[in-house]
Amino acid sequence: MNYELRIKTKKYNSLNIVFSSLLIIICSLFFSCEELMQQEINTATPVVESYLAEGATSLSVKLYSMEVYLGEDYILSKPIGGLNLKINDNELTETAFGTYSLALGEDTIRSGQEYNLQFEYNGKPVKASTVVPQPVTGLKIEPESVTRTASSYYWGPDSDTTRIVLSWDNPDNGFYQIYVDASNTSSDYFDTNFRRRMMQPVQASSHTMNMMEFRTAGNYNIYVYKVNKEYVELYERVSSTDLANPVSFIDNALGIFTAMSVAHVRFTVYESE
Repeated sequence: MNYELRIKTKKYNSLNIVFSSLLIIICSLFFSCEELMQQEINTATPVVESYLAEGATSLSVKLYSMEVYLGEDYILSKPIGGLNLKINDNELTETAFGTYSLALGEDTIRSGQEYNLQFEYNGKPVKASTVVPQPVTGLKIEPESVTRTASSYYWGPDSDTTRIVLSWDNPDNGFYQIYVDASNTSSDYFDTNFRRRMMQPVQASSHTMNMMEFRTAGNYNIYVYKVNKEYVELYERVSSTDLANPVSFIDNALGIFTAMSVAHVRFTVYESE
């Protein structure tokens, strides 16, 4: 597999790594608050998880039940299988329990196209729609590499004032989110959460980072996602303390059905004596 294909595959696989933590919270947040324990609990509401990537040749939808906490009693979230899902009238195949997929053949998920999800659950129609954003263009990073001494990698005040500027086109004042994958760096000192960092969505055309964010030698893969408003609102709500009032753009369900586009650059940290 050549480098270009590895990056293309990795950027689509990274969608699951980056965004699945939102669904973990969504599945469990609704009934964990004491004030909600006195309310009638409707555990029949499904949770949808689907991220459509511009340029991909397939798509998938995952369905879960909600996770409910009532004092010492709880009901764990589980995949929901055995349903008939359609996107744009194309029937999806259940490739694993609770996971529904559609191969597009020679076609791809195209920017500007609307995708409509529909299925029935517990006698109620579940519907959602999303439009695929335009591709991320003009992405560049300056500088593309830096050289550091081995002793400068450790925590503490950093004397290196180098600024790393990531920039891209934003003609429509859209929302963008940056994901830094440091898994190809040399250090074993940092945990997975530090190696893979997702930043808040911004309406901007650039982002400035410093060397405190690049403390180990190696290659950093940096992804810039163009995301839709429905994703931004869900992300902001999950990131806040207002978990009792979930945002949902899905009829008769919770979760997320959204599309995004992505571009990638590499940043390299070289080590010197």
